[in-house]
Amino acid sequence: MKTLLSLLSTLVVLNLSAQEAGTIKLTQNKLHARVREWPYPVGGTIVSSNAPALMWPATNGKEMVLPMESGSEVPQDPGIADIQYKVILARDSKFTKNVIASDPQAWAVYPLHQALATGRWYWQYAYRKKGNESWTWSAVYDFVIDAKTQGQQVSPPVREVLARNEAAHPRLWRMHARGEAFYKNNLNNPEAHSFITYAEKLMREPLPEEKPMRIIDSVGKTALEKTKIIEAMYHGFGDAVGTPVSNLCIAYQLTKDERFLRDAKRRALNIAQMDPNGLATGDDFTSGAVLEALGWFYDTGYHILTAEEKTLFQQMISLRAKRVYDHLPNRFELHVSDNHIWQITMRNLTIATVAVMGDVEEAKEWLSYLYEVWSARYPVLGTTDGGWHEGNGYFKVNYKSMIYLSQLFGDLSGVDYYQLPWMKNLPFYLLYTHPPASATTAYGDMWENTPFMTRQQALFADAFAYRAENPYLNWYVATIKKDNPEYFTRPSDDYLFYRLLNYNPNRKLPQQSPRDLPKLRNFADVGVAAIHSNLADTKKDLSSYLMSNPFGSSGHGSASQNAITVNFKGKTIFGGSGYYGNFSDQHNLLYYRTSRAYSTILVDSLSQKIGEEGYGWIPRTLSGERIQYALGDASNAYGPIESSFWLNRFDQLGIDPNNTGVYGDVNVTKYRRHMIQLEDEIIVLYDELEAKQPIKWTTQFHAPYYEMRTIPSTDNKVQNFEVLTEVGHAMASVFAAVPIGMKIHNKFSEPAVNWANVKDVNGNIKEFKDQWHCGVTSIPVKKMRYLTVIQIKEGKPQLITGTKGDDGQTVLRIGSWQIIAQLDGSKDARLQIRDTSSVFDYGSDKAIDFAGEKYTRKQRGSTLLIDGFKGKTRQYEAVDVLPDVVKYDAVK
Repeated sequence: MKTLLSLLSTLVVLNLSAQEAGTIKLTQNKLHARVREWPYPVGGTIVSSNAPALMWPATNGKEMVLPMESGSEVPQDPGIADIQYKVILARDSKFTKNVIASDPQAWAVYPLHQALATGRWYWQYAYRKKGNESWTWSAVYDFVIDAKTQGQQVSPPVREVLARNEAAHPRLWRMHARGEAFYKNNLNNPEAHSFITYAEKLMREPLPEEKPMRIIDSVGKTALEKTKIIEAMYHGFGDAVGTPVSNLCIAYQLTKDERFLRDAKRRALNIAQMDPNGLATGDDFTSGAVLEALGWFYDTGYHILTAEEKTLFQQMISLRAKRVYDHLPNRFELHVSDNHIWQITMRNLTIATVAVMGDVEEAKEWLSYLYEVWSARYPVLGTTDGGWHEGNGYFKVNYKSMIYLSQLFGDLSGVDYYQLPWMKNLPFYLLYTHPPASATTAYGDMWENTPFMTRQQALFADAFAYRAENPYLNWYVATIKKDNPEYFTRPSDDYLFYRLLNYNPNRKLPQQSPRDLPKLRNFADVGVAAIHSNLADTKKDLSSYLMSNPFGSSGHGSASQNAITVNFKGKTIFGGSGYYGNFSDQHNLLYYRTSRAYSTILVDSLSQKIGEEGYGWIPRTLSGERIQYALGDASNAYGPIESSFWLNRFDQLGIDPNNTGVYGDVNVTKYRRHMIQLEDEIIVLYDELEAKQPIKWTTQFHAPYYEMRTIPSTDNKVQNFEVLTEVGHAMASVFAAVPIGMKIHNKFSEPAVNWANVKDVNGNIKEFKDQWHCGVTSIPVKKMRYLTVIQIKEGKPQLITGTKGDDGQTVLRIGSWQIIAQLDGSKDARLQIRDTSSVFDYGSDKAIDFAGEKYTRKQRGSTLLIDGFKGKTRQYEAVDVLPDVVKYDAVK
């Protein structure tokens, strides 16, 4: 393994020298490391918290190393689990003033559970092997606490959290203190009554057997596929046997009727005796669900267990808990997102740990670690903007843990996690990226499972609204309930207990329509710019999304930097393509996860790299009344795959990615995509593309649900195509300064086969249908520009043609709009869009003549927007702004 020093030497330090005024070029190899490679915080000013968490890379006691990622075939460095760390912090670099020092610990995070004074602080960490008396110290780092952070809530130290958990059973959800209120508060709750009736029927269900949930034919499959098929056959078994236990415990708490508790005991004893190494409950998800169920009953039914039964539960909880915990310290906290742990298993382990505190010796350490990692890392795949980097298809897998761990850690610490900046912004992410009665952003794993508002999204939003105190979220939930009342009629679901905990018959939910919100919102931390023409009414809305992700394509993300999604009246017209059959089968690795599956640019037919190294970002956005603008930069997204995690996945399939024709390096140096949405259902894309040698540039468009058709063109520098849908007629025109050719087809470059019988959100086996694709490809050139105009109308759009203007620029007229673009790559980029009341201008520092006045830029190199609306003219400007990860966390 590389040492930290040698690793850092391979990274290019941030270079803020501008290619041109107002433009920033990022040169880091990655912005988010898969596992932590540099300490944090180092330099800069902390503006999000007055008690930040200190984090650093792992060590094996001899050198700084990168711990193995989850899912890797390579065993973890054995020295990783035998390490101790400590931290020191002070107001001076000699560590003599206001010193804060930690005790030795086994993990590489240290949340500061106390408010720090405004100003500069210094810190360093040390490590040693257990049993070694001497410590090896890091360099001294520093950071500044901004005055704006003062007065923010601060989480208490671990010792206070442990002390709060020394209460008598039942202690989960602080039922020892709130149990009587919970009982009385729900006596007249209609939902509680419905659930109790459901629980009565549940008691009559037979005890479950250890057998598959379904049978899937594995004849003719490879050994790897057979392993995945077996997992799929038992997928959900843990929830199927574990959820009845917790449901019966809840029914007991609602009624005080011990019939429910005795049946919960019968079921809990049954699953306690299931084979922990068997197929049914041996993997992380099924075992985790069993672990949580055992914890629920041990805590709720503690008073009816015999001594022998308590011992059995303690033993089985310890066995399953240790299997999770022993692989966490000095690894999990360093990982950008060990998905299974954050999604589900962390919740399972925390619930079981709280239940057995005081009875299982190791539980104190388990809870200490879980609380510290939660305090340091949550939200793990976002920062402050409310976004989730893997897209909304897989975001939903995290919903239940977000709700219940926020509640549970809030109970233990007294912290209101709904006041975190990320949580305060989450309602807007839900609203802008998945409006009611609409599809969502078509990127990331399982995006195709959300072509409409889903039940899981609806129930999560409803639960979240209980604590979010956001009138826009209340409007969102109320609108979904009006559109999809069937989503809220079942007697039990994942969030029922949370609603019961927070039930208030006098609860008032003030609503605010989003019509007064800006038409554009930029979720820069996760690289999503969301634009809507009518956010308050999906039936009238044209929405466009530009994705360019600082996280790269890690985890369940995709190599979709500068990709677009276009939805009209809630339907996806352009977006991603392909199907999620498995995390890393051939269709996934050679198509679905790659840029080939997205409406972005291919270079000599090659995809962007998968892994954290293939990142993008959104430097600029502007939001007016009639013009919305976002700029994405994917200049760092191309090249050969570097991530050992993904290379290992190819090895498992016996594939060399560099010999597939999908990945490789053609020395791309620039890819900046400007997306402008105009009033009148028009979207304009302007792509700036450069490489070190001449290459073919392909701009792609995918219509996952509709047929594409060619519109003949007599000009070899213009290509047109259309998409006919039940909600409107889409037409796209692509312009260039060099000859371009177009190909439209409905075949995947890597076939999509549902070999694992994957199901959709309604529980039906998915049919992997063919989808339509369009690629427009240039002749080989070093510098390329594409101008694309997309129109979506209820009637037939206008077929547009270009003329030549000053300096060889292309001039288009569409409705009342004039578009002027420089498509010659040898000349400076230039784009202007205007009509009688608005002007958009990029690439010029000249004053703009508009409506009898001159408008000058306040910043050189800025994008300028002059927006005239209802007689009021406003001027907006934007230059490149760095994402927070570069400001505060990327290696300096």
